Amino acid sequence: MEPTQNVNPSREDIDAFRQQPDDDAIIMVNLLRFNGEEGRKRYGEYAKVSGQEIAERGGRVIYSARNAVGPGVPWDSVALVYYPRREAWLSMQDSPAYQAAIEDRTAGLSARLLYAFRSPTGVQSFDDIPSNNNTEIAVVNLLRYNGDVGKAEYQQYGRVASGLINETGGEVLLHLEADYPLVSDYEWQNLILVRYPSLEALMTMVQGETWKAADRDHRQKGMAGTIALPTRQNRPR
Repeated sequence: MEPTQNVNPSREDIDAFRQQPDDDAIIMVNLLRFNGEEGRKRYGEYAKVSGQEIAERGGRVIYSARNAVGPGVPWDSVALVYYPRREAWLSMQDSPAYQAAIEDRTAGLSARLLYAFRSPTGVQSFDDIPSNNNTEIAVVNLLRYNGDVGKAEYQQYGRVASGLINETGGEVLLHLEADYPLVSDYEWQNLILVRYPSLEALMTMVQGETWKAADRDHRQKGMAGTIALPTRQNRPR
């Protein structure tokens, strides 16, 4: 699934986002594809400014990672950014410093997905996701179901998959529901972030007969669309 070539939200989408109830913390999901190495550098310049702007509003990056499987995947990087309220993100759009940095973001990216999510249980605070070692990965799953029946099918798959994930030594780190699409070709319904001790552990799981049966009997029937991106967390140097 090739991503949209748009990298910036439209004024219409920003205004529509502003009209949503502002009663929950927001997690902004950023999937990024860079314009080569020079584009990565330009985006890094933007990130220096946006990071300061985010922090001034009580937000922070809770997960930052790179594609863990190499070429052939549409996305290079992911960032999950916590904002205490919708207004924190919106006020940043009016900052002169932030607006000036958008030129670097636009030049740095060839594609982007920007989507707001929130907790289905009203959680207002999110912990940073720690990096335990250099071998573990986390799969970013964006999910869209075939209606209510499809969601029920996926839930049956999920009960099997949860047991298998635990057997690998993995865990579900985040389970969020969609709030609003700001830059996206599709609407998504859930974000699930799952940690595995290694890429090999994930591959062993999905090659097993139990997972294959659950995938065939439930997951494939339930899904109208999905993005599943294995990532390796960016560790501080």
